[in-house]
Amino acid sequence: MEKPFPLNTKIGQIQGLISLLKEHGDELSLEELSDESFQQIDDLVNILDACRILGFIKIQKNMIVLNKTLEKRNSHEINHEISRKISGMEPFSIIIKEIRKNKGISTTELFHILINRGLISYRDNMAGIEAFKRDLLVIGIRLNLISYDHENDVWHLPTKRLTGKN
Repeated sequence: MEKPFPLNTKIGQIQGLISLLKEHGDELSLEELSDESFQQIDDLVNILDACRILGFIKIQKNMIVLNKTLEKRNSHEINHEISRKISGMEPFSIIIKEIRKNKGISTTELFHILINRGLISYRDNMAGIEAFKRDLLVIGIRLNLISYDHENDVWHLPTKRLTGKN
């Protein structure tokens, strides 16, 4: 089983990494990436992992290499590709399935489903639920994968998704 997509990775971080690689001839060493991004290597791990899972980079020895299909793509096209790929990956495939099955689902219910399946590792408490909700809002809403009713704490599928699926 492929590792679940790390929910605490922001789309802007993925795009930033891709931009840095494009600026430097489509590859950088891990140390160069750390210097250019002004981030510690430890802080880059989730971003690199997310990009690798999406198929955007390969890590060969100490080099991060951009997938050639991204060389000419702009940020909108990259967002569309992220949305298309991520909707079929865990935990988003499960999130979308549960929302569709239940015609909407609360944050707490969704949190417990994903915890029980071992797909997320937040602590099972209010702080964990709030962090989970924030991460879903940042990724799911930005990519138009899911929508959120703040008043009722219910997640839905948007009327029209970037991937063209409803």
